[in-house]
Amino acid sequence: MTDRPDKEAPQEEREPYVPASPVKRIMAWVGIVYMLGFVVLNLYPFFNRGNYLTGIAPLFACPGIAGIFAIALYLARHPDSTYSRKVSMAILAVLCAVGFAVSLVLGIPPLLVNFGI
Repeated sequence: MTDRPDKEAPQEEREPYVPASPVKRIMAWVGIVYMLGFVVLNLYPFFNRGNYLTGIAPLFACPGIAGIFAIALYLARHPDSTYSRKVSMAILAVLCAVGFAVSLVLGIPPLLVNFGI
């Protein structure tokens, strides 16, 4: 006997491949950015005589805010969205843009101080 399957044997029926929704993909990329940020944050002391980065907490809000911004834009432009949903997502996108700018303004100066600039 061989280990080869018979040509006449019924094949298992598989569910068709369904790709993840854009919202799930956006959140996955946000998670990857956070993971890379935490890796850099934990490796930095090894290359800087044991000194940690301080005062950069606002920068860690930026990936989450950018992800929510992208989701809001996606849902605002979705063809099946109602008018009220489009307006609320547009307002959320504006709030995310403001929050992103504030996080950068609060996080960049301490980051530059840590690098001695």
